[in-house]
Amino acid sequence: MSNSQELVPKTHKYEDYNILEDLTTGAYGRVLKVQLKDKSAKPEIMKCLRYMNAKDKKAADEEVAMLKLAGSKYTVRYIESFKHDIDLCIIMEYCEGGNLREIIEKMKTMPLKERKEKCQIMFFQVLMGLKHLHSLKIVHRDLKPENIFLDKDGNAKTGDFGLAEKIASRSQVYAAGTQDYQAPEAHNFNKMSELSDIWALAVIIIELLTGKHPYAGRDSRETVANICSG
Repeated sequence: MSNSQELVPKTHKYEDYNILEDLTTGAYGRVLKVQLKDKSAKPEIMKCLRYMNAKDKKAADEEVAMLKLAGSKYTVRYIESFKHDIDLCIIMEYCEGGNLREIIEKMKTMPLKERKEKCQIMFFQVLMGLKHLHSLKIVHRDLKPENIFLDKDGNAKTGDFGLAEKIASRSQVYAAGTQDYQAPEAHNFNKMSELSDIWALAVIIIELLTGKHPYAGRDSRETVANICSG
C-alpha cells in the first residue's frame, strides 16, 4: 500500500458503534455517547443532524466544515462524519468532565481562592480557543456554559459550532445564539463580531466566580433588558 493510501482516514458506519447513552434529542436531531465495537476504543460523541432537505444539508455541512477548520487543543476535536438514513452523523471527542454549566453548580461550594484559580485557568483556555477561531475569521455566536466542555484532565474546550460563521471580508455577522449570552449589539443591531464572543466569555467567567449570571432577571426578557441597559 502506498503512503498516500495509508494517509486516507477510515470512515466508519453507524453500525460500527455501540450506543452508550442518549444525551439529548431535539428538532435538529440527537447527540449520543458512543463507542466503536472494538472494545479498546474510547467513548466518543456522535451528533446526528437531520439531512432531509436543502436547508438541513447546508446547515449540517457547514457545521462539519467549521469543526474541521476550528481544530486546536482548545476546541472539541472533530474525528469524522458519515451519512446514515436521513442523518449526517458527526463523530467528535468525548469530554468526560462535562460542561461548564455543571461546573458552575459545583463551584458554588468551593472556597473563593480555589474558585479564582480554576477560573483563571479556564479563562485562559477558552480565550486561546477564541483566539484561534478569530484568527480564522470565525465568530462562534453561541458561546455559553453549555458549549464549553472539560476533558478528563479538566481542560476547557470550546465546542458546538452549529451557529459559528466566517466573517470573511465583513467585520460583522448577523446575531444568533442564546439571548442571555448575546452582547448588547446583538440585541440592538442584530450584529455580532469577534468582540461579541469575548463579551460572552466575560459573562461566563463572572458566572463561574459568583454562581450567577451578572445580568440575570426574572425571565429571559428582563435579562435581555438588563444587558441592553448595561
